[in-house]
Amino acid sequence: MKKRTGLLVRWSVSLACMAYLAWTMADQGRQLLELTPSPSDWGLLLVGALVSGLAVAVNGVAWAVLLRWLRCPLPTGQAVVVFARTNLLKYIPGGIWHLAGRIQLLRRHGHGWGQAAMAVLLDPLLMAVAALLLLPLGGWRQGLGLLGPLAVVCLLPGWQEPLTRHLLRRVKLPRVGGNAAAKLSPGPMLPGSFPGGPLLAEMAFVLVRYLGFALCAHGFLPPGVPPGSLLAAFALAWTAGLVIPGAPAGLGVFELVLVLWLGGVVEEEAALLATALSYRVASTMGDALAALGAWGVSCSGKRWKTSNWIRTGF
Repeated sequence: MKKRTGLLVRWSVSLACMAYLAWTMADQGRQLLELTPSPSDWGLLLVGALVSGLAVAVNGVAWAVLLRWLRCPLPTGQAVVVFARTNLLKYIPGGIWHLAGRIQLLRRHGHGWGQAAMAVLLDPLLMAVAALLLLPLGGWRQGLGLLGPLAVVCLLPGWQEPLTRHLLRRVKLPRVGGNAAAKLSPGPMLPGSFPGGPLLAEMAFVLVRYLGFALCAHGFLPPGVPPGSLLAAFALAWTAGLVIPGAPAGLGVFELVLVLWLGGVVEEEAALLATALSYRVASTMGDALAALGAWGVSCSGKRWKTSNWIRTGF
């Protein structure tokens, strides 16, 4: 019953957001049709998709840095491949199946269920904090710029254990290879230091992800939009899509927050809608390209192991 209620809430939030966006698109229909990208703009959209795919690989590297900080390291290449392959699972209703795939990998490497769960839950938390730290670049905006410095507090050693316990209670992760009755004690699993390295790595991911967005925005937004405002708008919208209960991959939530934030900076609402929709397509293509590349690397590795086994006879 709780699972059905949670799923209903998630989809209700996204449907409400998408209904508002659909109403706005209908209201701005003529202006949207007049926005015809030039051939160079189409090229930028394609590059934006490729950069979005690259961002997934950077996110995988950041996850590998986090795993080393948690003292459950994996080879960086393997972490990136598994991260990219499981990333597409975030589009499945429920929003946890990409995390389940990563837990399964860590369990196969001999780590306990609690340690594996911590490794996959801290990753989106660090992503959100890294993105919120960029908000002051767009001004304080009625105090929203303070969210970044305040978010860092939850990463301080004294706050880590209660926060991680709360996350483990709230996020219903599947018990992949674990005992459902096992009790979690996240305290000993945490190094007890500030995760400076993982946080910087996640910020690099957010900036690369923003670059893909900026390429998509270039073809629709008028010149003169302050770069800091554009970066802050993306950071807030992306974080909202990550943490607000909604449809998979923040569908609807990201677009709505982006349009509302930039509404006071860009007068052409149709240009904002076109930017949000084009980035949604580009980022989804980037996720698919990253997963396809990871699948190709995995297949190449399996073929190499098979041919090596045939040659050596072992």
